[in-house]
Amino acid sequence: MIGATKVEKRNRPPKSCEPCRARKQDKRADRNESVADRLKNLESLIATAAQKTQKTNPTYTNEGTAQKQHGISGIHNIQLSRSDPAANSDTVSSGLVGQVDSSHWSSMLENIRAIRDDLPAASPETSTLSSVTLNNDVLASEATFDMGSPDGVTIEHILSALPPRQVCDTLVSVFFLSHYTMMPILHPTKFQQEYESFWDSPSDTSPVWIALLLALLSLSAGVYEISGMARSSPFPIPSSKALSKKAQDCLLLSNYTAANEHAVEAFLLLLVGCWLRAKVSDTNLWFLMGRVVQLAICKGYHRDSTKVPGSKISPFEGEMRRRVWVCLYQLDSLMSFQMGLPSMIPSDFCDTELPRNLHQSDFYPDIAELPTPRPLSESTTISYAIVKASVMSMFKKVVKHTRYVTPLSYEETISLDAEVRAAYDNIPDNFKYKPLTSFIVDEVSIIMSRTTIELLSLKSIIVLHRQYLTDRQDSRFAFSRKASLEAAERLLERQAEINQLTLPGGLLHDKKWMITSLTLSDFTLAAMVICLDLTVAIRNSMRAGSHTEEEELHKNLRIIEKAHDIWSSSSETSEGRIVSHALASTIRRVNDFIITSSASTTALGWSASATETPDYIMNNFDMIDSIDWSLLDNQIQDPSSIQDFDLDMWLMDTAGPLESL
Repeated sequence: MIGATKVEKRNRPPKSCEPCRARKQDKRADRNESVADRLKNLESLIATAAQKTQKTNPTYTNEGTAQKQHGISGIHNIQLSRSDPAANSDTVSSGLVGQVDSSHWSSMLENIRAIRDDLPAASPETSTLSSVTLNNDVLASEATFDMGSPDGVTIEHILSALPPRQVCDTLVSVFFLSHYTMMPILHPTKFQQEYESFWDSPSDTSPVWIALLLALLSLSAGVYEISGMARSSPFPIPSSKALSKKAQDCLLLSNYTAANEHAVEAFLLLLVGCWLRAKVSDTNLWFLMGRVVQLAICKGYHRDSTKVPGSKISPFEGEMRRRVWVCLYQLDSLMSFQMGLPSMIPSDFCDTELPRNLHQSDFYPDIAELPTPRPLSESTTISYAIVKASVMSMFKKVVKHTRYVTPLSYEETISLDAEVRAAYDNIPDNFKYKPLTSFIVDEVSIIMSRTTIELLSLKSIIVLHRQYLTDRQDSRFAFSRKASLEAAERLLERQAEINQLTLPGGLLHDKKWMITSLTLSDFTLAAMVICLDLTVAIRNSMRAGSHTEEEELHKNLRIIEKAHDIWSSSSETSEGRIVSHALASTIRRVNDFIITSSASTTALGWSASATETPDYIMNNFDMIDSIDWSLLDNQIQDPSSIQDFDLDMWLMDTAGPLESL
């Protein structure tokens, strides 16, 4: 707000009275002291209002009416000066902060916390939100990303803790040589120049670039840790988590929001490093993803430099920004779906083109014009991301289609199915699936690229059609049921292939760490699709006295028995135990059904009378109107609630409980 003296200088008539201007002048005088206090006061008011709301538990159709009747309208009278940093900060939030279906009050509190995190820390007592946020125990997380205050840390302190040059050289080399696991968002020639300059004069190097280096070292150290390479290293490998913390401190000291370059790349490498260390998917990573997306959009990565009038971005930098954006776009799509939450990148407002299929040696910082891209049949470090982009675009379209508040027509579902299949059919043949045994003649990175692209396409088909699984008796949806089951079966076949080759003594045993949490969640989804269909099949047979096709029943039973064996070997993780339990329960129910039904049939076939069920049992089989797949997508990945999530109960609630015959 402009003060009175300023108004007179610019000869502009005041828009407020003298007392109001005086009050605002007083507020500006103690701004440094009052911003945090006002936030704390605002939190207190909202928390009090939330408690009152919970006690009375009112039901209003109009949110504004509910607020007014609880005396909350006075909150709007609390004002922050326009010149306050908190008031000018970007406070737009996804609103999905407390949990997937977060309440109004917890969302407001989380937004306030985001503002406070951007302010200088006043004291440890200023954090009061731990009881109203989801999965905020960052210290207990393997990912460990906490962009709080650096607590007096200086650049000199960070540099003194840097690993020796020999260790850094090794970790940098791992990053640029691990094509499949590392995103090609840094150019080796440019980085090498910056790297040498850093060692020549570390204290003169930008803190943002130092953060980039530390994030890279942290990611490579994480690869050393989970792959087992650290055990055979001739020198100690520093902790990935410790390096990550140093990178975070460096970013805070650097004022990364004002940096012209390196900040987005540093954050993206930090995100991947945290994800690599996490043993299960962590909701905190989704929040970190939001920070990266916001920063990238703020820096204009969502716009192609050739389409922005007056852009001063060089051809080289424009191409590198495309590589960063395509990696960020795909990671956001997959991670958001895995968390059961919306993608954070607004595709309708983005026009960044795909990168060109170029080797790193094909272009360099001072290049005047980018060369013609190589054909996609020629593998480069970026070709995997380019080829995957078309399949990823369809996956994102499928997720959007299935999550509309108002369901779309079934005809649109069928049309989208054709688009998904066409997208995969049109990728280059060298990126289409081949048996994993072909790794004898191909690099592991190529094999894994082929596999993950096919898994993404299969997952798209499952997600598109899975909502119709419980409509088994409706012939209109027979195509969807068949499509979903076939895709799930192929996914589990891939799981069996990968598992066989990664067992001790297997030819890919030392590459087992490359099977990410995203891939495991795909296998979970496929297993639950087949389990649900089996459960619904038994329910329908018991209810209507119809004949369940015995051959299909036994085939699907064998599929989930094999999947159960694989998941049982992973029972040291929470996800492994939950999936294994659900599979075991389904197997037991199917076997009980087969035994009981067989005992009641003749040698000529299934007897309808033998499968009739008393009316008092029939009442327990009412199917829910729609499948809550978002619950599965989110809960199976949320470490804060995974111990309390009963996957078998989800199956039963979705298909209807089964009683003994």
